[in-house]
Amino acid sequence: MLLLSQRPLTASDADNRLFANRSDELKRVCRALDLGLNVYVWGARGTGRTSLLHQVQRLRPDSRYVRLEGYKNLTERLDEVERVLSGKRRLQRQQRVSRPSLLDPFASTRDYELRTVTVAEDPVRRLRTVAGVDSGGPRPVVLVDDLSRSDLHEMFGRLRDNMWELPIQWVVTGETAHLSPPADTFFDLSVELPPLDQVGLAELLQRRAASGTPQEQSLLLTSATPALETIAPCTPRRALAVLRDVYLSDDATELTDELLRVQTARAHLKPTANKVLEALMAHGPAHAGDERLLAEVGVTRSRIVQVLAVLEAEGLVSAERVGRRKLYAPRSASLGRGHAGAAAS
Repeated sequence: MLLLSQRPLTASDADNRLFANRSDELKRVCRALDLGLNVYVWGARGTGRTSLLHQVQRLRPDSRYVRLEGYKNLTERLDEVERVLSGKRRLQRQQRVSRPSLLDPFASTRDYELRTVTVAEDPVRRLRTVAGVDSGGPRPVVLVDDLSRSDLHEMFGRLRDNMWELPIQWVVTGETAHLSPPADTFFDLSVELPPLDQVGLAELLQRRAASGTPQEQSLLLTSATPALETIAPCTPRRALAVLRDVYLSDDATELTDELLRVQTARAHLKPTANKVLEALMAHGPAHAGDERLLAEVGVTRSRIVQVLAVLEAEGLVSAERVGRRKLYAPRSASLGRGHAGAAAS
């Protein structure tokens, strides 16, 4: 079966055969771990950060993968790391919680329920215990996926010295290229995952084509090679979206021509406009005040409004009125995130 999904690759044998053009970065990470170093891996969404961590996990089965996106605060993130290392959550106990009644103001003094609450405790100290300090054994490796700039600073900057004392090696991924002090000194090695060039895209195409039947392989190679040449360099996620669109298209030549037109138009755009377009391509439609869009591009809302107007005039995005806001999306189907929502990051 032809495998063109944009989902992250796992540590399985089948997915290992699909892992393309990141062997140098993988070797650097593993060599750093052999030296006992902490590693920070960065790149835009869609460059394959999650897939790389799972390949590290494949080569080091004793490592533990954890995704901390969505946790509310530092304590919850450290608690999840503890759970991954030990298989247990922090200590809990039963506590009496009163149930006041609106009809009887004195009911709270005699009416209560039992509720499970978390014991207040230093989460870093618990991690130190779980990691087996003074055990004499090898330090566990924790693979932390997709931390935001602020979470990176809080976890490995504000608590840098505490985290240094833990008998744990860390491989952490994020989008930001430069970490703020003192988090920058926590990591001994920084590894970039750049967009794939034509050589990398060709390898990705060959690996995906090899997953299909001989007929599927021939059709994909014939139709997709010209298309991929028009979008290099780009992320693996976008490349897979193009592969799928080309394979499903009734007219691959027309789609390739459209991709070439878009790439030519983008060559004349300013960097901020390209950043906005990349964000829309990666995350889907957004309005000018979208917090994720503002954070990723790093400019004001008024600047985003100006840039979106330029992109709309160039025919690169379309706008739809939704209530009092305009929702912007890549105009060409081949520019979108693939409509499936799975991320290859």
